[in-house]
Amino acid sequence: MVIMTDRSKAILETAVRDFVKTKQPITSERLYEIYDFGIKPAMIRWELSDLAENGFFSQKHPSGGRIPTDKAYRFLVENSISDESGGEKAMSPFRGLIGEFMNVGRRDFIKDVAERFGILGAGFEPDGNEFYGSGLNELLEQMNDITKDDMVEIVRDFEMLPERIMEHRAWWEKEDNWPRVFVGESPVTKSPHLSVMATYLECRPENFLMFTIGPKQMDYAKPIRFLKSLKKSTNKQ
Repeated sequence: MVIMTDRSKAILETAVRDFVKTKQPITSERLYEIYDFGIKPAMIRWELSDLAENGFFSQKHPSGGRIPTDKAYRFLVENSISDESGGEKAMSPFRGLIGEFMNVGRRDFIKDVAERFGILGAGFEPDGNEFYGSGLNELLEQMNDITKDDMVEIVRDFEMLPERIMEHRAWWEKEDNWPRVFVGESPVTKSPHLSVMATYLECRPENFLMFTIGPKQMDYAKPIRFLKSLKKSTNKQ
């Protein structure tokens, strides 16, 4: 287990979020210019080097910038899941979507989720064995710098979602800790370029297994907050 200082955690989270936003490799010079950590570039460079040694960054060339690894994205995910700040205020941006889940057809709800977050939305009703999926085009438009074979694998993942949800039924039927987030391969996808966020809703008229699926290089905070808010709202039913 890696023990990090608060400063190391702040630099790691900021660096990953900056990479997600800019799509540019991380450098100490940029972090120093844009963000205030109260230390000089040389110390930021040392922190990045230490984080890289602990598996949070990779570097193609010694003189080039750093790229977050799956471990770094998982760190970002854990922070987003554990963040309890905001309370009811954190739910307010999603009230419209949550209201749709309560009052409109779930097919339309999944379509609007995909459009809202620009990623793939999927849902499954276990009792009726009904699957809803939308947003493949939105997802593919965000997949930069991947090969044709990678693209085909992502399309295949979408096509296989209903079958894999049933195949791995034991996983989500026994899971108690929602939402669950998988960076890279998941129980329902094989592509190493995807991240899967899921929650299980015990609600009327039928229980619902909800997924949002996006590229690894994405803003995890918003869809995670949405899934947490959706589950909290349905628990009140």
